[in-house]
Amino acid sequence: MRNVAFVLSLLLLVIISGCGVKITEPDVKPSAGNITYSGTIPCSDCRSKQLTVTLFDNKTFRMKRVSIGVQGGGNKVEYDLGRWSRKGNRLVLDNGQKWPLQFRYVSGKEITMLDQRGNEIVSKLDYSLRKRSFVDMLAGPMTMNGMFLSTAGTFTFKECKTGKSYPLVFESSDASVKKRYLALRPGAGKPVLATLKGRFVMRKPSANAAPREHIIVQKFKRFSPGGTCKDPGHPAVMLRGTSWRVISIAGSQEVLKGVRKVPNLVLSLYGGSIKGFSGCNSLMGTYTKGTTTLSFSRLSTTRMACPGKSGEVEQAFLGALRKASGWKITGKTLELFDKRNRLLMRLKAG
Repeated sequence: MRNVAFVLSLLLLVIISGCGVKITEPDVKPSAGNITYSGTIPCSDCRSKQLTVTLFDNKTFRMKRVSIGVQGGGNKVEYDLGRWSRKGNRLVLDNGQKWPLQFRYVSGKEITMLDQRGNEIVSKLDYSLRKRSFVDMLAGPMTMNGMFLSTAGTFTFKECKTGKSYPLVFESSDASVKKRYLALRPGAGKPVLATLKGRFVMRKPSANAAPREHIIVQKFKRFSPGGTCKDPGHPAVMLRGTSWRVISIAGSQEVLKGVRKVPNLVLSLYGGSIKGFSGCNSLMGTYTKGTTTLSFSRLSTTRMACPGKSGEVEQAFLGALRKASGWKITGKTLELFDKRNRLLMRLKAG
């Protein structure tokens, strides 16, 4: 009977693994306090989005987003990390952006996503994530910023979003990294802000030591001397989750003069929606973002009458959004461009 049960268990595992995304158990079992939630949530610019979140008992989290059927075909995989906290019946995931991702605890085995202000999402669609039977370590790879330090032939990296330090192991030896660090550091034993792409693994630092997480560096991107996690010294303003207010519209600069409240918008962190103010009415819509591309669709406003200048401002603002095809952030300024790379509008963060 024991052999029969074993065979049936193997058969069930094969059937389940063929029904969805392949999941690999971690090589080293995590502590019992770690929890993974996962589910499929709606997506405005793809067929669906698979979201997986692992909460670690040291109050950090890692997250994986898989956008299924993105524009142009294929899937898009993104990782993120940060710190989590529980506030009443809410789970708050802080990844360093203005609007943290929030969930409400439905039960001990289920959480449901809230909007960026922590309110319920009014929808018949399912925004729930459910607890997995095992922990997914969500190893990456992912791009990270942190304080890089080299001492006695070892490298450590204090990751900015979590505040946690990890030993670094380079996938391919690169002597130039240490040379650049020594040239850029402000003093002996002082760290330098760095950006790298890597993945997490469990390793023993030495033969008799307990396993701990290391970062395997797949690509060392750059040092940012003089920068810190709070002040990176390069554009820290994110396109999504930032409130953008208009400072100029091409061909309509005179229209904005004397306006008491200029148009503004916020691109949601998740779901591909926008909210804002058109200069006269509340604004809603959706957006599609690429590395350098950005377009808006389904733009709509409330129906308040807009006489005089407020109506002209609204018309110019919506016209620029409808033509938008590209974007660039310099410091705290967002520039939108049309298909021919002509400047349409400038917006300021804050």
